[in-house]
Amino acid sequence: MLVFALQRIISIGPRVKTLTIRNCYSKFIQNTVVPIHFSSQLEPLLFSHIRALQPARRRQEYLKHGFELHNQFSDAMNRLLELNQDCIRAITILGCDLDFEMTELFCAIPCFGKSLKTFIYANNADLGLHSSGLLQAIVATCPNICHFRGLHTGIDDAVLMTMTRHWPFLESLTLSGVRSRAPHSGRLATDGAVALSSNSASGNVSSRALWDLVSKCKWLHTLELHDLACISNRDLAGYEVLATSNKVSVDRERRRFRPYHTAPRSIYQVPPLAQSLLPGTSVRHLRITKYTTVPLSKSGFESLCRLFPNLEYLEYYTNFYAFDNRFEGVTQDMFETERKEVEKFLATKKHLTYHGHWHQPITTEQRLLSGMTIVSEHL
Repeated sequence: MLVFALQRIISIGPRVKTLTIRNCYSKFIQNTVVPIHFSSQLEPLLFSHIRALQPARRRQEYLKHGFELHNQFSDAMNRLLELNQDCIRAITILGCDLDFEMTELFCAIPCFGKSLKTFIYANNADLGLHSSGLLQAIVATCPNICHFRGLHTGIDDAVLMTMTRHWPFLESLTLSGVRSRAPHSGRLATDGAVALSSNSASGNVSSRALWDLVSKCKWLHTLELHDLACISNRDLAGYEVLATSNKVSVDRERRRFRPYHTAPRSIYQVPPLAQSLLPGTSVRHLRITKYTTVPLSKSGFESLCRLFPNLEYLEYYTNFYAFDNRFEGVTQDMFETERKEVEKFLATKKHLTYHGHWHQPITTEQRLLSGMTIVSEHL
């Protein structure tokens, strides 16, 4: 039905400004399992879901079964975007199970997405774009993007550096260190209230790259950060120091270019906007998840509020296992005490709406991390 709908739109020939694909699926993709053969015939025959296979093997299986959906979708999508490349402003793809990695969707966007302002790709039973190079191509060829949301594992320092150069008017962004399709390890908020180390074991975003992004994208008001190692107590304190030094340099510039006293309405007066463009002051909405990276404590939230002084809405997701896997001897009572201390502190911020979700279910990644910890303790 999806391909038919796209073909129908192409035949009508309207000027498409917004394209939304939501909750589409293929029963073949959802239900197909394939045998896994071992080198030894004596090994038992196992079966795997087709989506669990590597891309090259998936292509072989789709070809073997004569499954043409991906080619048909690619043809229709390429044609639709080509015809509307001067007018399409937003593409949203949510909650689909179609294995888009097998299509040419992500190649069509840098080819025909020059007018795009919004690209949202979330909760599609995959990990988004894996290629840093392709992500950089999208950033470089779609200079008008203001909203870029989705859990893309290919985002690294190189991609963020490209964003700071090509997307100066970026307003909302999602960054993720999640490397698993685990149900709770990082689902993107799709209700309109969007949001964002040291190099991380689960991601390739460094503290420096994140700081450069926040510093140079002056209009960034919404961040969604999933399991980034560079969001920790230590890193947040470091960002705060950098923000303070930046403010000092701005104050020095003000004094430097005012060698004598002038009236308040003088043309030499530094406009109030300069203060609002300090790093972190533009951020209003923030969503943070912590499952496999070091969780935040009260001191981290204190630094967070100083770094983002105009923050209006904060969501925080974690669970006891995030602490238990990282710190030895943590008890449920200690965990609850920390949670209450954080809530007590944030309650003093009258301008801030805080939603703390500290009792999320354990994720698959956390189970694996816990298992590795137990094994290492017995070695």
